[in-house]
Amino acid sequence: MTQVEDAALPVTREPPAAAPGNTIGRLLCLTMFTPIRAQWLPVLVGGFWLGKWFKTFHHDVLQFNFIHYVRWAIVRDLPYHGPPQERDRLNYRYLLFESNFDGPWQHYIDAFAYVIPLDIRVTWGRGPGFPAPPPAEPLKAWIAHNSMEGGTYYCAHAEFSTREVNNAIAVSARLRALQRDAGRLDPQSFKAEWERFLTDAQAHL
Repeated sequence: MTQVEDAALPVTREPPAAAPGNTIGRLLCLTMFTPIRAQWLPVLVGGFWLGKWFKTFHHDVLQFNFIHYVRWAIVRDLPYHGPPQERDRLNYRYLLFESNFDGPWQHYIDAFAYVIPLDIRVTWGRGPGFPAPPPAEPLKAWIAHNSMEGGTYYCAHAEFSTREVNNAIAVSARLRALQRDAGRLDPQSFKAEWERFLTDAQAHL
């Protein structure tokens, strides 16, 4: 594998249009595979460990209700399946980033650059060529340079936003509760519960 040069990337490059393999329904996905400086690896390992056990570390990302899924993983080696495959030797540890979200993806990057810039700098900020945000445009150019088309892309509810899915779950839970209690309610009590259900459900419709 070619050595990654430690050089600033041009910031005038426009992000490419979403490739067909990066879209499904109304959703877009983003996949990146970027090198980690050796001296920064312990910081990321420690940060990921804290994020696994302390849920408060998830708040910054989860505040964006257009994100369906987000994942980081540190890649130390590439799979080797024996001859005739040649072994790939990594010159760096790599950070694999995967996410899917309600598009367009430029808004996704704007949110990262301006709302949680410290989180982004801690995660990628010691990688070669990383343009510490804000502003967002150099970050978009860097992502365009390092992103790749997804090989397999699946989402259970590709035609719906995260807000629509969460609203459907909330209404379904309220309806199940009403169904559970209906058998023991007299007509007047059921009427009152039904009207309460309709009032509660309005906030999610």
